Amino acid sequence: MIIIDSRENSLLAKTIIELCEKQKVAYSKEWLEIGDYVMTANKSVAIEAKSSADFLASIRNKRIFTQASNMIDNYDISIILIYDDIDSAINYLNRKDNKQYDSIAWRNKLKTMFVGAIGALQVQTSVKVLWVPNLTSAAHCVLATHSHLDGSFQLKKQLPKRTRTDDLRIDMLTQIKGVSPTKAKLLLKKHGSIAEISQLKIQEIIKLDGIGKVLANRILKTLNEEKEVRE
Repeated sequence: MIIIDSRENSLLAKTIIELCEKQKVAYSKEWLEIGDYVMTANKSVAIEAKSSADFLASIRNKRIFTQASNMIDNYDISIILIYDDIDSAINYLNRKDNKQYDSIAWRNKLKTMFVGAIGALQVQTSVKVLWVPNLTSAAHCVLATHSHLDGSFQLKKQLPKRTRTDDLRIDMLTQIKGVSPTKAKLLLKKHGSIAEISQLKIQEIIKLDGIGKVLANRILKTLNEEKEVRE
């Protein structure tokens, strides 16, 4: 079920209700102390939805950071959902404040403030920030979040495929980050075997084209490392 704050009478809330009815998703309107939309299943999720203009205003009065902190303290997953672009927010601000922020310098400053706040929230808190192009996308995003609450969606880990050759020595050397099949062949043509390569000095390895000091050091460290093997 999606719980919608009873004070939310915005077009976004109405669009979400329309989508819920169309997709047969249960919803209710209740007084929410924190967040605009809340849903629970295996985990509790709170979404604070803001137009780009609302988000910019909440940065300037610092309210967004209080809201983020309150969500983190009360829900398992906290999401700030922003819709519309930055220019729309600045244009709204100018209409409201008689074009006070219409200069290029002010526009650039506000844009920096906008994306800087997103960066701060992403890096310095556990809040997830989603920024979508328009209100309709925001409404679909809310329902998409609800649809994955049961935990049925799982990310599949897939290791990158490595090129295999008919020469095991080349395959072994290319397991070292930065060593391509071409560089592995150069090393083997020049020095004959992995055992011989492991006994070289850095100065001898960097004589080969495309191998610098960092890569040479990595090759020798990998081939000669005596770290204990993990169980």
